[in-house]
Amino acid sequence: MFLIENYIEENKNIINNFLYEYFQKNYNYNEDNFLKKNISNEISKINTNSSIKDAMYYTVSLGGKRIRPIFLLITAECLGFKNKSQLLPFACSIELIHSYSLIHDDLPAMDNDNLRRGKPTNHVVFGEAAAILAGDALLSEAFIMISDNEYIKHFKCDIILKIIQELSFLSGAEGLVGGQFLDIINSGMSICNEKLTEIHDKKTAALIKAACAMGGILGGADDSLTASLKNYGTYIGLAFQALDDLLDITGNSQITGKTAGIDENNKKSNIASILGADKTKKLIKEYTENGLSCLDKTNINFNMLKDFSYYLTKRIN
Repeated sequence: MFLIENYIEENKNIINNFLYEYFQKNYNYNEDNFLKKNISNEISKINTNSSIKDAMYYTVSLGGKRIRPIFLLITAECLGFKNKSQLLPFACSIELIHSYSLIHDDLPAMDNDNLRRGKPTNHVVFGEAAAILAGDALLSEAFIMISDNEYIKHFKCDIILKIIQELSFLSGAEGLVGGQFLDIINSGMSICNEKLTEIHDKKTAALIKAACAMGGILGGADDSLTASLKNYGTYIGLAFQALDDLLDITGNSQITGKTAGIDENNKKSNIASILGADKTKKLIKEYTENGLSCLDKTNINFNMLKDFSYYLTKRIN
């Protein structure tokens, strides 16, 4: 019997191991030299003795749900792709971009948050300048990873080109970065639901769309199926962000690992604050159902992806 919880836990461990081994191989990174220290008591020492690789891997290593790489893995597997080891570099490249975005989001010039995944944020540990550079380096590293001959030799050039196009577009001005920009310039303003949806679509759903599209392309999807997977990713990304907003006003920092009420503190619009908890829960359900409808229209067995979608709507962090 397939249990999505077991699949997620197993693949989180696989993803974490790949990322650690990647940094160990390419940067001669040694976790024992840094991550096993009690960082809360040694921040001044870290600021003076650490390197860019420490700052890069710090946020990557904090764990998290790893949902974006898991979206890629599940999508490709639903399409019959069996060799998970060949998928991992592409899945983990999305996690590197996600980690870079978290580092920059937390900066004083943006969300000004001191807590991420239950630990001090990158700029608190390493300083603002190092955090900015670490984020920049992670973005570059993602594309180094998916253009490495060792990883791309199993795929045709046109597949790799499509992958790079999807990831670069959805992480740039029309996707992740554009969403963060809209989020910042609309801080402190009363905005309509349509504008907030646009922000969430770009800032949060973009990388989920990228993960689903990349998984589809690697799994042999044609343009039509890839478009359906991106539509699915849009709705599930919006549902994910709506639940994040709900947890921001109702959650516990000890459970979520993030500062509670950060949107209110930064005078940012929050869909749950606008609609209230009950209507937000209905919206999450509606987005999820719309996303699943996109999958149903493909006539392909995406049951694993559906199970993952339902799992995400029930999370508490």
